[in-house]
Parts: sequence; C-alpha cells; structure tokens
Amino acid sequence: MEKMVVHPENPQGRVVEKAAKVLQNGGVVLMPGDTSYFLAIKIGKKGALDKLNRIKQTKKRKYYSLLFKDLSEIARYTDLDNRHFNLLKRCLPGPYTFILNASKDIPKIMLQNRKEVGIRIPESKFTEALVELMGEPIVVSTATSEDGAEFNDPEDDNPDWLGHVDLVIDGGYVHPELTTIIRLNEDEYEVVREGKGSPEIF
Repeated sequence: MEKMVVHPENPQGRVVEKAAKVLQNGGVVLMPGDTSYFLAIKIGKKGALDKLNRIKQTKKRKYYSLLFKDLSEIARYTDLDNRHFNLLKRCLPGPYTFILNASKDIPKIMLQNRKEVGIRIPESKFTEALVELMGEPIVVSTATSEDGAEFNDPEDDNPDWLGHVDLVIDGGYVHPELTTIIRLNEDEYEVVREGKGSPEIF
C-alpha cells in the first residue's frame, strides 16, 4: 500500500496523476471527499469491483455511487430531463446523493438487477481534478471502519481492510457527515435519507 499526502484546496498534480494511474490499472484508492473518505475504483472494471466488494466484506454487488466532476456528463449515464437538471444545478456540488434511472451506458455489473444509480458531485478540489483527468465518472463507496463508523483520518484510523487498498490519499481529517439522499422519478422526488444537505431546497 502506497500513501500520498494531498493539499485539499490545491491538490498537487503528481498526486492526482498517481491516483488516476492506480484507478486505470484496476486498483482501489482511498481518498478524501467532502463528507467522508471514499473507496474509489474505475467504472466498468469488474476485477476492481470484486476487490472493492471484498474490502466492503460483501459477496453481493453493492449499490455504489458514481462521482462526477460537474453536471455535463450526468445526462449520458442517467435518464435526466430538464426539470431534474435544474434541480441538480441548484444543489451540486454539495452534500447530496441523487438516485436517478440509469442509462444503457452504465455497466451492468454496477446495477445488480437495478435500473437506478446514485450520483454525486462533492465539494472537493481533489475529486474534481481526479475525475477530470480520468475523463469519466468514478465509482465510489463511503469508507467505514470495522464498527461501522465512517473512516475520517488516515493518521489515526487503521481498519483491517486498509492493507488491501492500493493507494491512500491523505487529505487530513474529514468530519464525517451523511449526505442527503434524494430519489428523482419523473415529476416526483423522495427524500430517502436526510443528512447534511438541507431537503428544504425541494
């Protein structure tokens, strides 16, 4: 396992490039986000998804989210109409996870017989730079310790699964908070979970 320190407001290019290389090669990267640390893999890499599932200690494919740089690519991977787009534009980047109907461009290994996918655009300079360099969204899951608590500090947290991660990006302590999860379906929306993002905007 390799570890690199990143500046949260001005991420070093070499750190972003190293993370992208590890993802492209099918590795798992632990990296800081806005509400937690993420475990991240390249989209469509079955071997990487299997490895991530082993780290998450589940034999079933988990319902992971896609992390985007901005709104421009979301329409390719989801069934996004103008009303939904305007809503996302008001909320993102920010501490929200939106659940939308998946398009045919989502690899089937991501869906686990579902037709929906979660999307995120965190308020994070590092994730923005990484996704831009990758040229596509990346698959992410919240990193947790053995007791289920969110992983929030590479200097203090040392769960058993950490040794199976290929690269740790140390962005310092991240105060763990849940995102607000919103499911969008035609003209309706559903607050699945209330978290840091205020649902009052809806």
